[in-house]
Amino acid sequence: MIIFLLELFLMVAAPVAHIVLGVLHITGRIKLSISAITLICLIAGIVLPFLVSYIDIINLPPDVKCATGSVGFIFLGLIITIAVIPASALIFYTIAYYKQKKLNTAI
Repeated sequence: MIIFLLELFLMVAAPVAHIVLGVLHITGRIKLSISAITLICLIAGIVLPFLVSYIDIINLPPDVKCATGSVGFIFLGLIITIAVIPASALIFYTIAYYKQKKLNTAI
């Protein structure tokens, strides 16, 4: 059960990290650009589902001969990554653009 929770955490780690880092960028707490944050999280969002599938396959009982469900973790993780990261990147870029535009017009 604990391994399954770890696998679920790893599948959503990259999109959650993207949202957290994007908020930190918008508030000015980190200097990393939104494009760099998006690139790092996209790479992590592609690698981590494969890691989750590998961990699940290793922990299967010896009498199990089919690991189709374990491979499903790859597709589920990639779908989450492909849906969340580009959408949140667009949102954060738009917020940062208008925040910067507001700062430039105030001067």
